[in-house]
Amino acid sequence: MNPYFSRIRHPRWTYATRPSPKYESTASRLCVLHYHPARRETLCMARWTFAATQTTLDSVSAQAPNSLTPYQFTLPADCLRVLDVECSEWKMQGRRIHASCAPLPLSYIADIENADQFDPLFMDALATRLAEKLAMPLTGNQSLRQNLNQEFHKIILPQAATVNAVQCFSNDSHPLLDLLRKIKSPSCPEECE
Repeated sequence: MNPYFSRIRHPRWTYATRPSPKYESTASRLCVLHYHPARRETLCMARWTFAATQTTLDSVSAQAPNSLTPYQFTLPADCLRVLDVECSEWKMQGRRIHASCAPLPLSYIADIENADQFDPLFMDALATRLAEKLAMPLTGNQSLRQNLNQEFHKIILPQAATVNAVQCFSNDSHPLLDLLRKIKSPSCPEECE
């Protein structure tokens, strides 16, 4: 199935890509066609806590020893977006990371498919993104597609990402907590906190 054909209102179904009979309506076929790409795109657009994963990668191979990044690592199969690499020197090339240290601690956004794990705000963002992708093929209304695009990028996604970012850190682990405590009571020794 090719999502680009649906955008020009010409879905191509071959014997191999034809959905099961329960997906015979145009709307059902288009939802099946666009759901996973829209889900992956929406996952990549923010640092969703439910999809943030940490792992330690083992080196696949070593390059020239005088290189700044002599170790090579393959990204996990479910990695959609790298968030943090705990290494001073690193670069990405395709689905590989070249780094100066090994093993390599990595944080990333995982390709979560189980909707039971989705954050409610992510679900709202995904629904809006999917509606945007379906607007033209189902209604032919360019204005509707543009309105959904603006709603997604200017309202839904920023609100969801902001709320999600706030919950990334508990009160005890936020990086600015020590600074805020010192500003709040500069004369109080640390024992009285």
